[in-house]
Amino acid sequence: MEKLKKIHFIAVGESSMAELAIALKLNGHDITGSDEEINTGIKAKLLTNNLVPQKIGWSPELIQPGMDSIIIGTSVSADNPELKKAQEFKLPIYSFADFIYELSKDKHRLVVAGSHGKTTIMLIILHVLNFHKRKFDHVLTGGASIKEPNLIKLSTAPLIVIEGQDVMTRAIDGKPAFLKYHHHIGVISGIEWQRSDAYPTQEEYARQFGLFGAATPKGGILIYFELNPVVAVLSTVNQPDVTMVPYKTYVSDNDGSHEYLITSEKKRVPLKITGKHNLQSISAAKEALKKIGITSEMFYQAIPTFESAIH
Repeated sequence: MEKLKKIHFIAVGESSMAELAIALKLNGHDITGSDEEINTGIKAKLLTNNLVPQKIGWSPELIQPGMDSIIIGTSVSADNPELKKAQEFKLPIYSFADFIYELSKDKHRLVVAGSHGKTTIMLIILHVLNFHKRKFDHVLTGGASIKEPNLIKLSTAPLIVIEGQDVMTRAIDGKPAFLKYHHHIGVISGIEWQRSDAYPTQEEYARQFGLFGAATPKGGILIYFELNPVVAVLSTVNQPDVTMVPYKTYVSDNDGSHEYLITSEKKRVPLKITGKHNLQSISAAKEALKKIGITSEMFYQAIPTFESAIH
């Protein structure tokens, strides 16, 4: 990351792009950006970090020879004038996900993918790691719905936890972001297809998660909800050197006023969150944390203080 100094964001008004621009600036890099439209919330964040573009719209003159990186958002089209200028100068061009991977090549990468539940899984993992004062980086892409103040943290930590979205950057290659992080540990949360131009059929959508599973490297781990419709696709991931870990809804009890996890020793662990989907997220997060050195006892110490961090 020390070599990447002058970086320009095309579509800095996208939530994740703005968060990455801020994180990189806080790490000392020279950051510029542009966009056709920036909403009030994102603009306020950019303004706090002196990153609001001088004018709204595309500014090809901002693209200069010698820039270290150009990062483009998912909304950027192939005929964007800034992108074309960067291509003329033969500058390194990245999608958001590609750039995160470049920064984390030397880190252990845990990626959480899926249609729903992934943000809660991410936030539980972050809470438990912070509770036990572990050093790690993270990339949250849930946007304004998350109350976490810093959605992206980048440092020299050996571990990075990434929320993998299914969005595509068509101006580059049209692959979903979660395929670009090259995970060592992958988690697939709940899957629910919604018709879109990117995913016109349920089969095409499910296939992306099959590709995610197949991308798990030798010695890697794939954690998935056992009732997912994508399980049929994952069954084709025939890699004996990959550990497949199904998870299900965590066993719990509710006394009418509080929810409790029921451990394998029949102990009751109090919770501040309730509901079937949250219990599934707890189960997924616990399995992932187990693979990075968090024991069951450590998990049960931390989880009672977790509160929903989603608006």
